Amino acid sequence: MAQKKEFLAIIPDKPGALQKRLEVRPTHLANLKPLIENGTIVAGGAMFNDRHPEEGETPAFKGSMAIYQAESIEEVRNLLSQDVYAREGVWDLEATTIVPFRSAVRQPL
Repeated sequence: MAQKKEFLAIIPDKPGALQKRLEVRPTHLANLKPLIENGTIVAGGAMFNDRHPEEGETPAFKGSMAIYQAESIEEVRNLLSQDVYAREGVWDLEATTIVPFRSAVRQPL
């Protein structure tokens, strides 16, 4: 088995995907739990268009970012393609950037 490496994935949302994102978000988060627990995803979250939302405000989502531990970029692409955000047309996988990455520092929230 090859050694796992880190990859930074920047995944933009498709235009007009806000309602679908909000609709399938609970499923997205629930499906991430096993990947977080087994160390495949070590960080991730939403990206916003131009600012953090105020309390109670619906965010202006730009997409998502995640740091994966995987054997290859292809493995990360496969994991992304299985996510409900990809299957339901929230994420624009064709515009996704996956960059080989190595953490120098990680701080807990």
